[in-house]
Amino acid sequence: MEFSRHTIPVKNQKEAPQVLQTISGLKNLVVVNVASSIEPNPVLFSEENLRALLADAPEYKKLMRDKIDQVARALLSLRAALRTSYVADMAGQVRDFVRQLDQTLLMLKCYALQNAQSGVAENVQKLQVLIGQLAASSFMHGDNVRCMDDLQYEILPALKALLRVFGK
Repeated sequence: MEFSRHTIPVKNQKEAPQVLQTISGLKNLVVVNVASSIEPNPVLFSEENLRALLADAPEYKKLMRDKIDQVARALLSLRAALRTSYVADMAGQVRDFVRQLDQTLLMLKCYALQNAQSGVAENVQKLQVLIGQLAASSFMHGDNVRCMDDLQYEILPALKALLRVFGK
């Protein structure tokens, strides 16, 4: 049995028909798997798997990276404000940040449902717990130091882990 590797660069889902045509041109060869450069594990080739692979398009990843970056910037801004203001006086800003983070987590949950092997689901679960922890530090305890620590040492690393998943 002889194996050969053929690489067909694909940028988005619109190119699926072209990919299928290119593959059909591989005479006397059997296509057994397809993989992206990001995902090391090949999957059985089918039109459905090809479309699923292409659905994980760079445009969507960029959108998610930008959204996570936006939350990280808001986190740093909130943390900087906590250095000079009491958390009790910043309840509105903390609620806005929690709302922004929660909305981002909803988007990430949808991604995780479609891409179970991405590692996103674990980070989303961790961040959901951390939202509760931040809320307790802010609203129950009114503790600036705990809030700043939650932001810097818990939530920010989880956001950075998500950025790595999305290629940044």
